[in-house]
Amino acid sequence: MADRSTVLSEEEVAAYRRDGVLVPYFRLPDDALNRLRTLTDKLIADNSQLDDGPIFCPHVPGSGVQNLKSDPGWIEFPIHPLILDMLEQVMGPDIILWGTTLFYKPASRGRIIPFHRDGRYWPIDPLKSTSVWIAIDECTPENGCLRAIPGSHKDRQVGRHYHSDRDDIAIPETLYEDEYDISEARDLELEPGQMAVFDVYTIHGSNANPSGRRRCGFSMRYMPATSFYDHHAEARGIGHDTRALIQVRGVDRNGRNDFTTGHPAAA
Repeated sequence: MADRSTVLSEEEVAAYRRDGVLVPYFRLPDDALNRLRTLTDKLIADNSQLDDGPIFCPHVPGSGVQNLKSDPGWIEFPIHPLILDMLEQVMGPDIILWGTTLFYKPASRGRIIPFHRDGRYWPIDPLKSTSVWIAIDECTPENGCLRAIPGSHKDRQVGRHYHSDRDDIAIPETLYEDEYDISEARDLELEPGQMAVFDVYTIHGSNANPSGRRRCGFSMRYMPATSFYDHHAEARGIGHDTRALIQVRGVDRNGRNDFTTGHPAAA
């Protein structure tokens, strides 16, 4: 097992700061990956009404706005000690998990995730957050892998988005095309168990999946505990007011965060 705070090399930490996106050398161990695949297959089968849209917060069964049938085993991944060690290198020692999402693109019909910045959606102040996106399947340009624009986080601006209800996109908020240079976008090809780590201001998205292979990834979202997650803010993200905060390392330095909202009452 890697020593605490050394999961990422110094070069990887520097690359994350420079680019706002990193595919680290570290990957999910095979036993954990197999467990994640099993949970993924069951979640998709048990919630077929959601089709190919994002599946929110399976790690908190009974929470959220989608009435998910979920398994408590999902929490194993966002609290994985090595993932938290990796995050501590880029976020500091006090870390709050505020959400997870399974992104599911079925074979031959998975929709587009338009280019966007996550900061457009989330009521976090100051706006600091890091996502860890784990590839469950092989992710390639053919089946709609993640795409990101390195360095697009540097201005610390959310940018101008518009709301679209097109049938071929899976999330509604879309950056205006004059907000980025498409030629700078890079495909993040990932093997199962590999992951992408990216900043809340990094422009990213993905193409449709016309291939005959499914593409699934599990995104885990964290903020430093110096920030405040406002459950009562004007609506931005889907179900933002139901997000269950979990202190996964350190303490709540902000002191105002609500750790009860979104947590189902004990039976």
